[in-house]
Amino acid sequence: MAVIQDPASVANSTIQGFVQNAQLQQSITNQRVQYNNGDWRVRLSLAPQSDYLYNAAGEGDLLYPLKSTDGVIFPYTPKITTAYKANYTPYQLTHSNYLGQFYQGSSVDPVDIACVFTAQDTYEATYLLAVIHFFKSVTKMFYGQDMQRGSPPPLVYLTGLGPNQFIEHTGVISSFNYVLPSDVDYIRAQTNQMMNIDFSSQRKQITTNTNLSISNQRLFAAQLTQGALPPNLFATQSPNLGSQIPTYVPTKIEMSIQLTPMLSRRQISQQFSLKGFATGALLRGGFW
Repeated sequence: MAVIQDPASVANSTIQGFVQNAQLQQSITNQRVQYNNGDWRVRLSLAPQSDYLYNAAGEGDLLYPLKSTDGVIFPYTPKITTAYKANYTPYQLTHSNYLGQFYQGSSVDPVDIACVFTAQDTYEATYLLAVIHFFKSVTKMFYGQDMQRGSPPPLVYLTGLGPNQFIEHTGVISSFNYVLPSDVDYIRAQTNQMMNIDFSSQRKQITTNTNLSISNQRLFAAQLTQGALPPNLFATQSPNLGSQIPTYVPTKIEMSIQLTPMLSRRQISQQFSLKGFATGALLRGGFW
């Protein structure tokens, strides 16, 4: 005997199905919008709770501009080269036309990052100067007068290009190269020593010193002393003039950074699984 369904209930069920499907599609759309509208720029930062380098910088320090951006944000999408390897050891089998291959281990090669920075105003020049100094700093260990002396160079975290690319992927900067080009303009960076200083008055003071000859005025401007002359000849020089000389950076510069992936033994042994990596879950956990 056939069961006759109420047309009204069938219609309600169909409508509810459409509503649930629309809600699901809207939820997926909202997630995509959240990811697409998020800040997916490439960033290299220190550990969140770290108390060194730019996280310990005070206003006027070279690394202070990186504090507000929590590390280095690449203004242009960098070229990131990553190589994954599975290593096998060949073995000559007896009476065989082919070599045997025995799996030895897998590895991730150092990640090469080629990037471009530009500076069109004093703020960008100051930020660029901080970026250069940061990469110099993270290649050095804590030593001498540091509280953490004896510790190796700090870890950095690579984030960018969305959740299935890089999310706090851990590594160390093993190499940093940059070239100061000769075919671009240079722009002055604003440092703490430059604030509230009238450089025109300093130049005027140097060029109008009538007690010096033209050659000595040039030496005076360069903070040099002339041989065989008493040092008090330059006693009129401002004692703070050396700290008031600004730093210049190019308006366009290319850099190359080598990031060596770094994972702890605990992460490798207790958190890794090929199944989790294949689903993409471990990508969002910082695994290379």
